[in-house]
Amino acid sequence: MISVEMEPVSVKAFMNRILREDILDQFEVRAAEMTIATRMTINGALEIHDSDEEIPQTPGYITWEALRPLLFAIIKTGAKPKLIKIVFSYKAAIAKDLHPNAAALFLNMTYENDAVSFTTATAQREFALDKSLDDTWDNWTRSFFMENSIIVTDRE
Repeated sequence: MISVEMEPVSVKAFMNRILREDILDQFEVRAAEMTIATRMTINGALEIHDSDEEIPQTPGYITWEALRPLLFAIIKTGAKPKLIKIVFSYKAAIAKDLHPNAAALFLNMTYENDAVSFTTATAQREFALDKSLDDTWDNWTRSFFMENSIIVTDRE
């Protein structure tokens, strides 16, 4: 797991980029929370209701590409958010291509007090003591930040 934060001078530009550009569109959103005047919580699970079944089936999660315009519209019309938390996950089909034991790969973002921080997390398909999945995901995340000119530093 890595835990990083953004340089304070780049927070506003970064928030503008993720709300307007497609940088994170390859991710799904497991959950999102935003506090402006009230707290809003979004469960990212997509549900399909089969008319013959009472219990909905969950086929996956909403993409950031689909959710981004809604969050942008909310933020654009109101006061500056006090808190934004988003649990991004790498799409399951791509995650297992990155590492064979990857069940889920998470990138957790928190915006609070004019600061942005990220932590990574993983879920394994099968229990393993080695940390190769964590290392692979952390390395991929650092490369992703660099490729997208997102400057982060390790949190102490």
